[in-house]
Formats: sequence, structure tokens, C-alpha cells
Amino acid sequence: MDNNEKFDQLFADEVFQDEILHLQDFSEEAQKAICEKYSLSEKELAYAKKFLSGMSFRTKELVAEEINYAVHRLQKTIHTTGKNIKFITLVSRVAAVLSIPLFLSTLYFYQKSQQFDETHLALAKTINTFEAPAGAKTQVVLPDGSLVWLNSGSRISFPAVFNSKSRDVELKGEAFFEVVKNEKVPMVVSTPNLNVKVYGTKFNLKAFEEDKIVETALLEGKISVFSGKGKQEYFLEPGQAASFSIQNQKLQISKVDDMSVYTGWRDGKLIFNDESFAGILQKLERWYNVDIQLTDPELGNYSLYATFFDENIEQVLEIFSNSIPISVEYPKREKQADGNYSKRAIIIKRDPGKKLMVN
Repeated sequence: MDNNEKFDQLFADEVFQDEILHLQDFSEEAQKAICEKYSLSEKELAYAKKFLSGMSFRTKELVAEEINYAVHRLQKTIHTTGKNIKFITLVSRVAAVLSIPLFLSTLYFYQKSQQFDETHLALAKTINTFEAPAGAKTQVVLPDGSLVWLNSGSRISFPAVFNSKSRDVELKGEAFFEVVKNEKVPMVVSTPNLNVKVYGTKFNLKAFEEDKIVETALLEGKISVFSGKGKQEYFLEPGQAASFSIQNQKLQISKVDDMSVYTGWRDGKLIFNDESFAGILQKLERWYNVDIQLTDPELGNYSLYATFFDENIEQVLEIFSNSIPISVEYPKREKQADGNYSKRAIIIKRDPGKKLMVN
């Protein structure tokens, strides 16, 4: 039974009306007993008192034209035959035990609830989209109060309000989530290749379109992952990460020793742990909003460890040039026809005069 049906029955109960209208005469313990008797929360009890206290129960003779006019106004807001039948049944039940003034107030309440439902439905169909500009991060608050941090070049979409059955979010890029717990209505974060079902937790999800792998790491709570084509869910425990290969459609779950490798970006840190130089350059392009050209693809195979905080792109590449045989060029930015300058370009070449410092 939903709230509307529950209050329909309660407002038609004369004993309930009498108890609510004399609520101020009861002790706090007695009020709690009333809540338990009718399965009401404190908020619902306060609503019932406010609603019934605003009614006048003095008998008043109304001519048929006045009643017909009120019914006609209500029926104009109801669009389906099913709703008409339900409403007439409601009117018959309520009118049998309540006076005409309460009946008219019920008409008003029903109209307002219909208007609220229509507004809520319209908002649920409205999709909001937020994007973090290249080289920047953005924080977003979801309709249920959940928090999301978007990494550079990432985009998130969700309805203006969540309905009672789902909390659906779409992500392209990378984001860190702090999701409000709701076991009955888990949030589903969808990406083009992998979906994450969230029950109330903190986790990171990286799903850039140009990447070959989708990764998610769980800090707290509970999540499950499943591909768009598959139905089987794989659950993660805190301290675990899942890596999904787009090419071979395989999922791998592993324990994470240092979670900051996945989440450090939120605090302004770039952390690389045994990562290929090619993958590092891809992240640097997003982080600093630059285009990097690697003239020798074999240089991308070097695996490196590094942590950066507040260094600029020149400082980062200088540090790498001390470890692997590379030289870096910074061509001058060209002014375009519209007066703006092109994105900064960086060229990395092999330097045969340098010796390899790491394996």
C-alpha cells in the first residue's frame, strides 16, 4: 500500500480523525503509541494533524451545482479512464463518512498531488550533463545528495530527479563517487563497456573512450560490475580493483596495495606505478591539456614509477628524460584565424646520446 492509499483509509476513519484533532491533549508516549497503532512516522503524523486541523467539520448544505463544478474542475486534470474510476471510488468511500467541506478539501489535495506527480515525472525526463574542462576538475552533487568528482575531460549525465525505482547515471571519462546508501534502490553507473551497481560506497571509475581498459577501484562499501552484454555480476570488496579489457571482454579482479594510484588525481597527485611510458603520456595529455607526439613508438614500452604533485609539464618530462633516453621539443604555439592559439604541442624523440637508467 502506498502513502496515498494509506491516508485515504485513515482520513475516512472517524476514530483516527478524533485522535489526531485532539493530539495536543495526549502525552508524548501516547503520541508514539498512535504512530505505532497506525504505522506512521513522526513526519506523517505531523502531516495528518496539519491536514485535518485545516478542515471545518461543520455541516453545510451545498447545492448540486457547486459539487458538480468542483468535480468537473478535478476531472479536467485527470487524463486516463483508469484514474477516473479510481477517483470516483475514492470519492464514494470518503463522502460516505465525511462532511462536504472535507470532501472539497480532499478534492483540492488530490488535485495538488496530481500536479506534483506530473512535475516530478517531467523532471525525471530532464537529463543534466556536467563536464570537467580539459586540464581541470569539477565536483557535482547528484539529486540524492551523492557527490561526484570529475577528472579532466570527463562527462557525467543523470536525470534532474531520481525516481523511486532507479538511480541511473552515465559516465564518460573518470570520476570518484561518494554514493548515498540505499540498498533498495542501488545506483547504476553506466559506461560504454562496463556498468557498476552501487549500494552506498566510495569508489573510483575510469572509462575514457580512447582507453583499451575500464578500471574501477573500491575504497568503502559494496559495488558489483557487469558488462553491457552480460548479466552476471561480479562483486568487489574494499581494497580491490576490477580491470575490464575491451578487446577480449575479460574481467580481472585484484587486491590493491596502494589505492592512491587510482584516487590520487582527486588530490592533485599524478601517481604512476609500473606503468608504460605510452600510458603515462596519455594521462599527461589530459592532465595538462596538451598534445604529445612520440616519434619512436618503442619508447612507449618503458615501464616507470613516479609521483608528481604541482609540477608543470616541463618539470615532469625533464624528470623522465633523466631516466629514459628521450629529448623533448616544445614548438611555438601558432595563432589561428579566430585569434585563439592552438593547443600546446610537445614532441618527444629518442636521444641516442643518453644511456638507459632504468629497465
